[in-house]
Parts: sequence; C-alpha cells; structure tokens
Amino acid sequence: MINLNCKKYTFKEIYYKNLTLTIDIRGKYSTSCCPHCNSKISKRKDKKLHKQNHVLKHMWFWWNQIIELKLFKRRFICIKCKKSFYEKFDFESKYWNYTKDFEKYIVWSFGFLSGNKIAELYQTSVSTIYRILERIDVKQLITRWLEIMEELDEIYLWVDEHSFSGHDMVLIITDLKTKQVLAVLDWITNKILEDWIKLIPLKTQLKIKGFNTDMNKWYANTLKYILWNPIQWVDKFHLFQEANKMVDEVRQISIWALAMNFIKIEDIPKLGKKVWKKLTKKDIENLRKNSDNKAMQKYKEKAEQRLKADSIDPKKIINSKWEIVEYDEITADYFIEKWYRKLFFWREKNLSPIAKLRINQIFQEFDHLGFLQESWTIKEDFMDAMDNLDMTEIDRIRDDCLNSEHYRIKQFWRTIKRWYLWIKWFCEHSTPTFKFTNAFTEWANNLCKVAKRQSHWFRLKDMYIRKLTAKFCYKKLEIYS
Repeated sequence: MINLNCKKYTFKEIYYKNLTLTIDIRGKYSTSCCPHCNSKISKRKDKKLHKQNHVLKHMWFWWNQIIELKLFKRRFICIKCKKSFYEKFDFESKYWNYTKDFEKYIVWSFGFLSGNKIAELYQTSVSTIYRILERIDVKQLITRWLEIMEELDEIYLWVDEHSFSGHDMVLIITDLKTKQVLAVLDWITNKILEDWIKLIPLKTQLKIKGFNTDMNKWYANTLKYILWNPIQWVDKFHLFQEANKMVDEVRQISIWALAMNFIKIEDIPKLGKKVWKKLTKKDIENLRKNSDNKAMQKYKEKAEQRLKADSIDPKKIINSKWEIVEYDEITADYFIEKWYRKLFFWREKNLSPIAKLRINQIFQEFDHLGFLQESWTIKEDFMDAMDNLDMTEIDRIRDDCLNSEHYRIKQFWRTIKRWYLWIKWFCEHSTPTFKFTNAFTEWANNLCKVAKRQSHWFRLKDMYIRKLTAKFCYKKLEIYS
C-alpha cells in the first residue's frame, strides 16, 4: 500500500493520530553506500539509532489523511575514505520534509485540483507546492512526448492557441485519434513550431498523416513546408460559425431597413446620433404617425416559404411543459425591439413548432427583399452538406453565394473559395462514423483557462507552462510504480 520495499526496511511501529498515520522505519542491511566515494564497503560506527530531522510526509490515503514516515537512521563509517555518514533511504527527496512519492502525488494532483486545494488536502504549505512545481523540467518532457508519438501508428496533429495574459499566447498541440496533448509551447511564432517539428525523428514524422490549424494559414504553411505530403482538413464548426455570422449580419441589416421604413427623411435628424439598432418602441411609435406601411408590403410576395408549417395548427401547439398554447403573431414593433437573434442560430431540425411558425412569419412579413431567408437557407444547406459529406451540394451553394446580390453573402462565397481544398479533403477522408473535429483541442484549451483561473499565485508564464505539463503529461503516470 505505501509503495516501499519490505526487503530493505523494517516497520517497527504504526500509530494513528490527528488524521495522520505514522510509521516507524529502519534499515535492514548492515552496510550502506558512502555518499563521498560511492563505496559500498562500510561498517557500523556505533549501535545507536539516531532520529534525524523531522517526520517525512509520504503519501495521501484518504480525504485530509496523510501517511508519514518516521525515519531512524544508523551511523556508518567508510572503510575506503574513512569518513562517517548516516544511511540514506532511496525514497527520500532532496528536501527532508517529504518523500519522492509525495512529490509525485503533488504533481499528479494538478490534473484536477488547484494549488490551494492541494495544500489543504496534503496538509502542507503553498510554498512547498510551489517549489515542487518549480523543479519540473519542461525540456525533459519532450522525450516523453516523443515516446508517445513513436508508439502511434498514425498521427493527426491539431494546433491551436489560447491567451495567457493579453497578447501573450500559448500554443497547444494535440493528437486527434488518441486524444493526447503532445506539446505545450510558450509562444505562437512559426519558428517555435518549426523547431518543435524538427525535434521529431524522421521515422516519426512520416507517421504524421494530416493536420489542422483552425483556419490559420501561418501554421498551415509551416507544417506543409516541413512535413511529407500531409493531409490538410478544415474544422466544420469554424465554418458553421462563419455561416451563423453571415446570417446574423444579414438579419441586422434587414432590421435596420425595416426600421427605416417607418421613418420619413425629414424625421431622421430628430434622432441625432442614435444608432438604428438601438431604436426603441417609443421612438418608432413617435415617428411612424405620419408614415405609411406600404414599403413593408412591397416585397412580401417575393419571400418564399422554406419551412412547411401548414401541418401545424397554431391553436394546438404543445410547449416545453407539454401544455397546449395558442400561437401569438409577432408585430413589426415587437420584432424590431426584440430582434429574435438566437432563433436564426438554431438548426432547422432542432426548431420547435412555435419557433417554426415564428421564423416563417418573419420571412413572410418582415423580410422585404428576401435576403434574410436566402442567407438562412444557404446556412442550413451548407451545414447539411458538411454533415452528409456531399461536395456536389457544396459546389451548388458556392455558386448561389457568388450569384447573390447581397454583399455579405458574397463574403461567405470568398470564405468557401479560400478553404475549398481543405473542405474537399475533409469530405473525402471523413466517414459517417469518424469525422475530423477539434473538440478535444478546444476542451484542452478550456481546461488550460480553468487552471489559470484556479491558482492566482502563478504569475509567471514559466510556472504556467509547468502547471500545464503537470496537468496533461504527468496525469497518466503510474503512481504505484
């Protein structure tokens, strides 16, 4: 249980007091190795047992309960160099207040606890934990990462960054299939990424079959220049985010145009510097008294109905509480005031019956030129094509974006054109059961940010890097070796 060699040591007494289990330990062998000349020929100088220094903290075995070791050391004299010394146990650390296993437990606990919680759990000070973490050598962990990569048959790299403080960035490199953090680099320049790749042996570099950089051309050009014929694919969720931005900006422009229809040209100076998107209901009511509503009805016939809501009875709709409610139609003033922004971010398959009726009414009554419906339709078709890995549908969507009259939809065409080859490789190499995603990398970045917020006394970036290596690399080490 306590991970000690019973052949070398004798356990004389065990007692429990104040949530601490204390064990008396003595050595068995009559000889010991000399620390001065490394000679194993020595003999006992006296027959007394000397209790040296204080008790060592060894390991944690229950919540707020620690195992401590009380060492009784014998005194020896070296036959070769004639110097006396005390025997040394192999589980001792350089510092005499804890053992090597205790240090390993501290580092391992950084995977899921903050520094203050670890100090409370192991009944030690924060400065002790700081010294243990400070002795972690990040350069030695490179060999561990290389050993992990040598064991893999195929490697798919994912490169992503997050902020340490302001514009001070940290680069995280992960493997997609094994879901392991391979490296934590202290800066995001191409040279640092290139130096890390060059440390990998050529035999291991040939195992790197593909990579992704979250739509970052700098990292992509660096990896493409060094690696041998890799596959580059795009993350579909970043493309989904661009599609949602397109719909959101088209919706915002449509609402501004709708608000302008209630206002005459001579009434515009009355608003002063007020931004159109901040128009309130009272402002519209005061300015629409002398205006007409013909502009809103002008392009009503052009809006086509995408969502087939004919089978839904507006008087018999079940809400989330399984209650029958009646659908309330949206007025123009209420639509301008509330916007319904989140409604356009949902997928069509996830819309409730009430949401389908509401978005259908918006398309028919408040979408003058039909651009809002056009952008929303392109977004839904593009997401379905990426889920179904259909390149012919993506080509059709690209042509529709190019032929659109709205400038924001044409910007989405330029996005698809720029990443078209990556999208094509994503559809060719993905399968319905396995698709390339950066979910694990984003999860690792989120854990890094949570670890940064947990311990406020790690102000230096070097300590932050050491903490991340302890969190991701030491977590899989075997404690009972």
